[in-house]
Amino acid sequence: QALGAGVTFSIVFRTQLAWNRYWEAVTQLHFMYSKWADAFSQFQAFAEVTRKAAMDKGDQAKADRILRKQKRLKVNYALLSTVAADRLTQGDNQRMEEVRAKGVQTRGSMRIDKEVMGWNAPKMSERTAFDRTRSNDDDHEYVVFQKPSEQQIQLLAQSNDTISSVMYWIIWDLADAMKDIDIAPPIQSRMYQELSNGMLGFNNCLKIADVPFPLPFAQLLGLLLVAFSLLIPVYVIVFTRSPIAGPILSFLLFESIWCLNEVAKELENPFGQDSNDITLTDFHLNFVDSLEDVSMEGHQAMLHHPTMGLDDDFGMSI
Repeated sequence: QALGAGVTFSIVFRTQLAWNRYWEAVTQLHFMYSKWADAFSQFQAFAEVTRKAAMDKGDQAKADRILRKQKRLKVNYALLSTVAADRLTQGDNQRMEEVRAKGVQTRGSMRIDKEVMGWNAPKMSERTAFDRTRSNDDDHEYVVFQKPSEQQIQLLAQSNDTISSVMYWIIWDLADAMKDIDIAPPIQSRMYQELSNGMLGFNNCLKIADVPFPLPFAQLLGLLLVAFSLLIPVYVIVFTRSPIAGPILSFLLFESIWCLNEVAKELENPFGQDSNDITLTDFHLNFVDSLEDVSMEGHQAMLHHPTMGLDDDFGMSI
């Protein structure tokens, strides 16, 4: 009884921790993408207002500079989401699962192997050529507006942290555009705050993707399960004294405890390439779609017209 109670408590405790890790991963993933989408939406609005004012004044050179920044930031935001999602998919927990058959590896040896292998660009497809009727979950294909150039690929291959590198490109473009944006600098600073909040969400996701469930606890639980599986048939036979109910009850008790442990193992690593993992390609595609929606020309045509979107009999009063 003491062994059964101990095993049950340990399994339930591990499952609860695993569920907390899974739910925290989903929460932080939504937080990350919402903040990055907010940052892009704010810049897009600031840039369009400034570009319209420049065109009204006949300053075509300024309007063209802002338009180039808008296009490049749109491309880099999609690239940022791509490298972030790929990094979470290739977290240390996932790599530990892949090398489990080869033996236990320390974090130091895994880091050395990763540096020797270098960075491999994830599979990308331009949005204009992407087939939306086909699922991209199996081949882990990321949709972008424009594939990175050879120079960008080389820079990312030389970088120790590709996400920070792409984030730096975005911040540099924002800083370079500040002199042209007709918005007060304190208001513009909100874009940097949202980017920072998004990076905070990413690092919270990375914590889950890289830090595994404590190995000593998992090993101890494994030993308890082995002892439980050996002793539960004897205990049930003595308790029931039935050749029919005994085996059935033993099987149900063992399978329920074992299945709970397997569920916990699946939930502990929510990022990866398994069917039960969070589908990061779907999150990424939704983010890319939001970037495209914000930058639609139809939005600008409506917002530039002072009365478009209002009924004719709406009046001027609020």
